[in-house]
Amino acid sequence: MKIENKDFWEKDTIIKTQEVLKQASDFEMFMFEKAKIRYQSKVDSIKIFGCGTGREIESIADFYQPSRIVASDISENMISKCQENLKLWNIDSITETVVGDATLYNKETEAFDLVTILNSMLTYVPLRKNRLTIFKNSFQILKPKATLIGTVHNQVGSPAKTYYFKLRNLFSFILGERTGNRNTGFNGFKVPGYYYNKKGLIKDLKVSGFENIEVYSLEEYYKLHNAVYNRKTGYNNLIFIATKP
Repeated sequence: MKIENKDFWEKDTIIKTQEVLKQASDFEMFMFEKAKIRYQSKVDSIKIFGCGTGREIESIADFYQPSRIVASDISENMISKCQENLKLWNIDSITETVVGDATLYNKETEAFDLVTILNSMLTYVPLRKNRLTIFKNSFQILKPKATLIGTVHNQVGSPAKTYYFKLRNLFSFILGERTGNRNTGFNGFKVPGYYYNKKGLIKDLKVSGFENIEVYSLEEYYKLHNAVYNRKTGYNNLIFIATKP
């Protein structure tokens, strides 16, 4: 069944798939550390886009010990579950939750020491103009020398996915910015999505004003750490780290 992004994330069956509470992954902790080193000041205020049920917030709070976190999501039901979790983790006093579209979060300027777009949130933003708006909003709300980190789905991974995008790239002269578009979703639902390649992701971050950009596939990340990752069976997501001048 094809469904729109917001409706997909409002469904109880989808929220239940996100309710298994996990600490941040090793590659997320790697990004946390990179952002901390780059900023060279205390990371005290953090904006989290696409927080869902709040999976990463506990780890972020433990790692940075900030005084302010603002976590937003397009789904009202996800935010309700997130609020429950924040109380469970005793970090509700430092965390403000917001229901809203990330393309509209532009009322603050230079307010945050870190912005995160984890959980491959941008995969569920099929239009490039909207992804660029989210990157530019992130840039606006970051303080100078502060960092944006995130994850997106990759065009290179399992054989079926890789060949699908290789074929589409052959027709990029026709498809243009739609080359990375593909339906995504799970639990029987299909939603419009977008899968990045490294070149396109770096380009969009640069266009949005960021510099000192690092992008790794999970295969590359684990190779850096002398570990094996099978991209044929894993998602092979791209992770990115980029800093505001």
